[in-house]
Amino acid sequence: MSASPGTATQHAVPASSLLLVAILAVVWGCNWPILKVGVTELAPLTFRAATLGFSGLGLLLAARLSGSSLRVPRTLWPQVATLALLNITGWNTLIVFGVQQLPAGRSAILAFTLPIWSVLFSLSLLHEPLSGRKLAGLLVGMGGMLILLGEDIAHVQRAPVGALLIVGAAMCWGFGTVLLRRWTPALPQNTLTGWMMLVGWIPIAIAAPLVDPQAAWSLATMSNTAWFAVLYNIFLAGTLAHWAWFRMARTLPVAVSSLSSLPVPVVGVLSGMLFLGERPGASEFLALAMVLASLAAVMLPERPTRRARG
Repeated sequence: MSASPGTATQHAVPASSLLLVAILAVVWGCNWPILKVGVTELAPLTFRAATLGFSGLGLLLAARLSGSSLRVPRTLWPQVATLALLNITGWNTLIVFGVQQLPAGRSAILAFTLPIWSVLFSLSLLHEPLSGRKLAGLLVGMGGMLILLGEDIAHVQRAPVGALLIVGAAMCWGFGTVLLRRWTPALPQNTLTGWMMLVGWIPIAIAAPLVDPQAAWSLATMSNTAWFAVLYNIFLAGTLAHWAWFRMARTLPVAVSSLSSLPVPVVGVLSGMLFLGERPGASEFLALAMVLASLAAVMLPERPTRRARG
């Protein structure tokens, strides 16, 4: 069972969470240039329709192999469907259209304004306490992201629709993360995540051939590069990283789990430079230092406060 928000904030974050942070940083960070390549060759919804369903099936297979039940009680289906529409359908639909219009690394930066929205939603929905150190970590981490974003204001001005789509995706994901923490459906982790991905995939799979009538032909004539992008998004960015993310989202306070995603845009920018030909500068390294500092602020255990004697 997940600990209550109040209890979770009083305990040190498990060391195993550092491994989850590393998985997210590497897998999702490197996925931004890969995603950019994928939606350049395939229509955005076609690309997502070809990946999300298989990722969901992979997680359900992992649940079955681990001995978990795949059954979802009827009373929980409305929660599962709502979480799927926010975390899977909304996020993935808006992201793939937004990344078409902006550079991959900069798209990652805008997308990972997620902690801002998650923390703001959690204040009203979860009433999670926000300590001074976590608040400082939030501000420092966002400052690092703003440093990277500052050089690309021109990109946002030239493509305001793309920027708004990606920020909208971050808001969907942030709200979905808070609802997941609030509801904590009594389902095994892989079972919940697998069904969320399958349910969230259905609207995308229905819309893809309507938006892209040549979807079937595009899939049949994909290049090796596009196949790599599809397979990477099925097995790594889809299955492995979603397992890691939703495990953190269910077991850690929202302020911690959301801020733990901050290294992802840094890796996204650096991998975009590596694979798409950009070159890092002083601002990128300064932002990296700030993001790591913010991560330490929320991941390291806080000293317990002394209670006054009555």
